[in-house]
Amino acid sequence: MGIKEQLQKLMLDMKANIRDEKDLKYVQENVITTLADMLQKMDDLNNNNQIKIAKLEEKIDRMAKELYLNDVYDIEIVCPYCNYQFETEFDENQKEVKCPECNNVIELDWNEEHCSGSCSHCMENCVQEDDETYNTNEKDTKKKEDKDNNEDDEDM
Repeated sequence: MGIKEQLQKLMLDMKANIRDEKDLKYVQENVITTLADMLQKMDDLNNNNQIKIAKLEEKIDRMAKELYLNDVYDIEIVCPYCNYQFETEFDENQKEVKCPECNNVIELDWNEEHCSGSCSHCMENCVQEDDETYNTNEKDTKKKEDKDNNEDDEDM
C-alpha cells in the first residue's frame, strides 16, 4: 500500500472514529499539515544530499585527474644498435626515441606481439641471471662477439 492509500485509509478511520465534526476537521488538518512539513523536510534533506553528492563527485574527479596527471610511467629500452639500456617516459603516441648513447633513432612498436630480438620486456627466449634478464639469442651473440674481440686482441 502506497503513501496516498495509507493517508486515505487514515482519513476514513478518523472519520469513522471521531464523531464530532469540529474535532475531526481539527485532527485532519493537523495530520495534513504535519505530513506536508515532513515531506518538505524530506525534500530539503534530499536536495542537500544531492548537493553534497555532487560536491563529492567533483572532488573525486579532481583527485583522480591529479593522481593520473602526476602518474608518469617510464619504460626501459635497450638500444638494438649499441645495447645501451635507458628509460624514457611512456607515451603510446610516440613512434620513435633517440638513444642517448649512440644517437640512433629507435622505432617504437607498442603493438608488437613477438620478440624482435632487441626488447627486454617480452621474455621470449629470455633467461634470468644475476638479477638481470637476457634474451638468450642476444646473449649468445654477445658472447660470440666478445670471444671474437678477445681473439682479435690476442692476435695483436
